[in-house]
Amino acid sequence: MAAKRHGLLVRTPRIGYAEAWGAQRAFVEGRRAGLIPDVVWLLEHDPVFTTGRHGSRGDLFLDDEALEAAGASVHQSDRGGQMPWHGPGQTTGFAIVDLRGGRRLRGFVETLIHAMHEAAAIPEADVDTVAMGLYVEGRKLGSVGIRVTGGITMHGLALNRDPDPSWFAAMTACAAPDTPATSIAAEGGDPLRERVEADLAAALANGLDVALEEADLLDVLRAAGQGTS
Repeated sequence: MAAKRHGLLVRTPRIGYAEAWGAQRAFVEGRRAGLIPDVVWLLEHDPVFTTGRHGSRGDLFLDDEALEAAGASVHQSDRGGQMPWHGPGQTTGFAIVDLRGGRRLRGFVETLIHAMHEAAAIPEADVDTVAMGLYVEGRKLGSVGIRVTGGITMHGLALNRDPDPSWFAAMTACAAPDTPATSIAAEGGDPLRERVEADLAAALANGLDVALEEADLLDVLRAAGQGTS
């Protein structure tokens, strides 16, 4: 049996979207140059609404003053899709993976969705590889939004553990106004972050066929060629 590819698993506490986006870009450049292996980064954002390449500010029902009062922000993103929310109670998973050499994009996306399914551990949850998400009787439990540049993936998945549901009512999520959000907690599952992220990391390692080694964010940034001074 061939040895698995080496990969890195990064876990961080809550982090701002702009900071995480900058780190992702450094990871992508480092991966393309062969300075680092594939990276799976599990994190939680400060409250943020993001617009993908097909979304718009009009999908958000809050003006700038209301956003500031709520302690949230809005950012334009370079991934596909429309508008999601990220924040406390939701695990975001970034996957910086080299698809060069014959790895299939469709297989990569399916791996992300199936990993969410395993981590959610909700028997009624259904994988939808067309809508690129995880659903429970039409309620959205998790979503996938990625970008591929030069054969290297970035962004990834968002799985609702136990977020405040009022955040989702403040937008037209992913241009699907009739699709309500749900969470592991709301569906009667175990939303403990440590449990969810351990199962998610294991499922991603298996699906991507990589052996993930725990690594510190700053160490990976240094290895990717980004100074930290």
